Amino acid sequence: MRLKLFSALRYSKVEENNKHYISHAELYRPMVILLVLILAVLVSALTVIKAAYDYRRLFNDHQVLVHQWDELQVEWGQLLLEQSTWGGHGRIESEAEARLQMRVPEADETEIIRNEQRN
Repeated sequence: MRLKLFSALRYSKVEENNKHYISHAELYRPMVILLVLILAVLVSALTVIKAAYDYRRLFNDHQVLVHQWDELQVEWGQLLLEQSTWGGHGRIESEAEARLQMRVPEADETEIIRNEQRN
C-alpha cells in the first residue's frame, strides 16, 4: 500500500510539474499570430506606398495635359484671330483687286434681274 501511495504521489507530482510546461502548439501560436500581423502591416504599407506613387504619377500626367490644353487654347485663339483677319471683307476686296484685277461696279453697270413666275 505504501508503494501505491508513493507511486500515486509521484504521479501527481509529475502531473503538477507538467501543468507548468507549455505545449508546442501554445508556444508557437503567438509567434504565428505575430508573423501574420507583421506580414499584414507590411502588405498594407506597400499598398499605401504604391497608391501614393500612382497618385503622384497621375497628378503629374494631369498637370502636363492641363498645360498642353492651355497651349492649345492659346493657339486656337490665335488661329481664330488669323481667320478673321484673312476672311475680313476689306482683305478679300483688296486681294481681289490686286490679284484678279476685279473692281466694284459702278451704279450704271449694275443690273437687277428678277425671277418672277407668272400664273
